[in-house]
Amino acid sequence: MRLMAGVGGGALAAALSGTALLAAGCSTASSGHHATAPSPASASRPAATAGAVPPSVSRPPSAPAAPLCPGAAPAGVYTAPGVPIPVPPLAGIEFVSAEQGWVAGAGRVLATSDGGQTWTRRYSGQAKLYQADFIDARHGWAVGTNALLGTTDGGATWTPLSDPCDAIRSVHFVAPDLGYAVAGGSQVRIDGGVPAPVQGGELLRTTDGGRAWAPVPGAPAQAQTACFASAADGFLGTPGKIWRTSDGGRHWSLTFTEPPSSAGVHPSTPDTTVLECAGDSAAWALFLGTGAALGHSPYLAYAIQGARHARVLFEESYIESAARPGVHAPEGPGSYPGPVSAISPDTAAFVGWDPPVGYGAAPVVMVTGGGSSLSRRGMVSGLTRPLAAAFISSSRGWVIGTDQTQPRQRGDYVIEATADGGKTWTRQYQTP
Repeated sequence: MRLMAGVGGGALAAALSGTALLAAGCSTASSGHHATAPSPASASRPAATAGAVPPSVSRPPSAPAAPLCPGAAPAGVYTAPGVPIPVPPLAGIEFVSAEQGWVAGAGRVLATSDGGQTWTRRYSGQAKLYQADFIDARHGWAVGTNALLGTTDGGATWTPLSDPCDAIRSVHFVAPDLGYAVAGGSQVRIDGGVPAPVQGGELLRTTDGGRAWAPVPGAPAQAQTACFASAADGFLGTPGKIWRTSDGGRHWSLTFTEPPSSAGVHPSTPDTTVLECAGDSAAWALFLGTGAALGHSPYLAYAIQGARHARVLFEESYIESAARPGVHAPEGPGSYPGPVSAISPDTAAFVGWDPPVGYGAAPVVMVTGGGSSLSRRGMVSGLTRPLAAAFISSSRGWVIGTDQTQPRQRGDYVIEATADGGKTWTRQYQTP
């Protein structure tokens, strides 16, 4: 089983306040030719409705191919527009089994082969990494603001891969050779899990393990996040919309559109769509709104089951509920969004953030039955803000984040683990 959590699984921050953003350095480079369609072979991955679920429709026209980059310009990481911060030392986490996992961060990749009892540094360098993506115990990739790295030996060695203009924001592989990436965009939100460009993103594909990338012909424009359960079956998030393909990206149909805001509510930009796949024809979605007020930032969560069925899970209870009063969703885990970990088509773990609670708190909600049941599991002890999460079952999981509860150790980054679904937590690692 493979669980992906990129920054992945959580927001990147140190001061940790406001809407998280990452500014791109340049637009995506176009290869000038169409990508080769993937083979139909499958690849393993663990992987009351509000708003109308439309019938299948034709995809909108894609944006014109971006011009060649004038030069590589690494992106900066932001917790709010104009407030740059360093990439944290622990930023993204990925587990493929109960024993095998990795954590990526600024200048490092940590690995464990015993479920986190011990963590070993497997990469040291200049790459500012915020997402880890593995398909098995050997093949993985790490994405950062200034690098895309690949490994075929479980992280013992890492190879730099092609990254047009340092513009790849996230990757999602389904086989050692076949993978997808969202690239480009002037601002990339990182407060809901997988990095997602607010606008201007483009879906790319590789058929050689990331050594070369090309735009996916006909993919919907304004790509924000993408996830695939197999070479054929995948989802793409664009502003306020979720698209699905069942033929490896040759054709796309609109699966779901976020309910519109009420009259008089005019957000500056459409909501950002963050997706995690969880098996064929299933995905978990977070729609991230703009702005923040009184310790709240709007978000709305859905479970996508099959090609047409969407079930609302929960919402932020102050701004979001006022913007869409007709949704009537339960209160979400925290007043700010946090990482989600897709466990299966029926089960997912959501970790939120409550900045007004003490130094901050990280509530956990376990969703089962495809969204029919929500179980509140308390707080991730020792965390004041979650950055990423990886659960391999409804009982076993890991969350990374910051610990600001100890006055002399504020700003430490930690790995917390649970074996009982979030009721109790054990600290496995803490940055020096």
